[in-house]
Amino acid sequence: MSANIRKCSFCGQNAQYVYTAKFRVGGTSGGMKLLFGEWAELGEEMIPMYVFVCPNCGKIELYATEDLKDRANRVANATKQ
Repeated sequence: MSANIRKCSFCGQNAQYVYTAKFRVGGTSGGMKLLFGEWAELGEEMIPMYVFVCPNCGKIELYATEDLKDRANRVANATKQ
């Protein structure tokens, strides 16, 4: 991460980096999870995001990690071909 401080998009004050959170994406939920158990999680993966919080207004903003940005660039380049 290049900086621990970013400008808040709501109030313009300095928002502070506080945590790198991992969000679970993919897989299944609900009844399929009950039916298939752990097998329903085969398509899941964890996506890390930087969490910034503005101490002035309380807005929370998520930013892509370097790995996630690289992945997005690879996908974008693959779709151009």
